[in-house]
Amino acid sequence: MKNRAANISVHAWESDGILLERYAYTAGSVEPLPKHSHEDYQFGLSVDCQGEYYYRGAYHAIPPGSLSVIHSGEVHSPSDRTYLPEPAHFEMMHVSPKWLHIVSAEMAEKPVSLPFFATVCLIDSELNRLFLALQAATNQHVSTLEREITLWGFLSYLIRNHALNHPCVPPLKSAYAAIMVARDYLHADYARDVSLEALAAIAGLSRFHFCRAFRKQLGVSPSAYQTQLRIAQAKKLLVQGLSIATVSTMTGFYDQSHFGWHFKRQVGVTPGAYISSISAKQQ
Repeated sequence: MKNRAANISVHAWESDGILLERYAYTAGSVEPLPKHSHEDYQFGLSVDCQGEYYYRGAYHAIPPGSLSVIHSGEVHSPSDRTYLPEPAHFEMMHVSPKWLHIVSAEMAEKPVSLPFFATVCLIDSELNRLFLALQAATNQHVSTLEREITLWGFLSYLIRNHALNHPCVPPLKSAYAAIMVARDYLHADYARDVSLEALAAIAGLSRFHFCRAFRKQLGVSPSAYQTQLRIAQAKKLLVQGLSIATVSTMTGFYDQSHFGWHFKRQVGVTPGAYISSISAKQQ
């Protein structure tokens, strides 16, 4: 019935100038939002519903699966429709300009202006994948390193591929010694919840170039490498007879569920199945 108001549920996460939101609407009547502006950049992914924005003096259709971009400080309003015939889901991200400024400057290795996005609608499957990976990283209990690398991956790809004034990224320089210093730190203290900023500082590189150099040198991201170290040590501890709960804590995972998910992804079986296989061989 069109008189029935849509139920709206929101899941939100915020940290240091970044707000991520997940909206779920049931079918029903909705109240349009007024025109407004905000300091943050706003990015939105319409998962399964046709969207629309009034922006820069015109109405723009936002097809499902496309990422909308609202520039910092610009007046806009979403669709003025008053009824949703079917359920709708949206993923939103509000980012302080400081983050786009920092990422752009590290990409260029010099001071630059804020990135400018000429269009409100971006159709890019890889950009969507990175955006959803960032949403997933904040809705799960992942390491600080994984969450921050996911953020930098999304922002650097967005700026490099879609900003009208995207910075020119210098060729990647050899940083073997610097990466080995960071690698040795991860080996020595694999359970620590180290930040990307701290690890890049240990290597003496910017966060952007550290991520590039680490992946080129070792084949995986710093967060993936950290997880591999943790799982390798966890296997040894499980063989020694320690409990799954104890091992998950000792190796730096948030909880047993988080540990179990990563363990199965890396090893192919759950920690419980791994222990059972050890017990069977010892009988």
